[in-house]
Amino acid sequence: MVMHRRLVLAAIWTVAVIGFVVMAVLAGSHDTFPGDVWLAQHFQDLESPAISFVLDMPEELGDLPLVAPIWAGAALLALAAVGWRQALLLIAALVLRLSNGPLKEIVGRPRPSLDLMSAEHQPSSMSFPSGHAQSVVLLYGLLFYFATVYIRDGRLRASAQVFCGAVIIFTGMERVYAGHHWPSDVVGGFWLSGLILAVLIAIDQGVFRRQASVPVNGGEGLKEGSGA
Repeated sequence: MVMHRRLVLAAIWTVAVIGFVVMAVLAGSHDTFPGDVWLAQHFQDLESPAISFVLDMPEELGDLPLVAPIWAGAALLALAAVGWRQALLLIAALVLRLSNGPLKEIVGRPRPSLDLMSAEHQPSSMSFPSGHAQSVVLLYGLLFYFATVYIRDGRLRASAQVFCGAVIIFTGMERVYAGHHWPSDVVGGFWLSGLILAVLIAIDQGVFRRQASVPVNGGEGLKEGSGA
């Protein structure tokens, strides 16, 4: 039964990988996808100081320089509260984030044209997939998972989940609102990082937890430092 479940999940992940590859190939030959321009322009039409404030704050949590100490602090916290294995997963996520630059160059989709989108400036890098979107899902998605599995206090766990989820969603929205990415760029960043995140979670579920031989948070939760 367990083997069958793993095979099904592996098959779903493989199909998702193929789907991302197809999307990347199409992004390399099309500057926009259907709906990109319409959705981005209508979103930018909502411009207001309040929306800018709400979107800018979470976006900064996934961008340099703030993301570097947050990532390092999260790894140290995982090391102290859960174990070295989970800290290693965070470090692995950071290393895998570096794949974004080379992948953008391979795909070669240009940033949104200033004739179609409003933006103060456009970064010199390519557009697909969004690096910010990839960063926040890898970091805050992994922290969301850790909170779900390793935090026993219900209110603290829910607070961490809401915070991580908000950073992910609002960062994706901000990239379009700022005019730096098309919606499909953000979807591509989320998609790619979701594939990577699935592998990291599978490693924690299928390898690290089995080695630790400690039950997960189904009521009792993991004891502090049990992942060491």
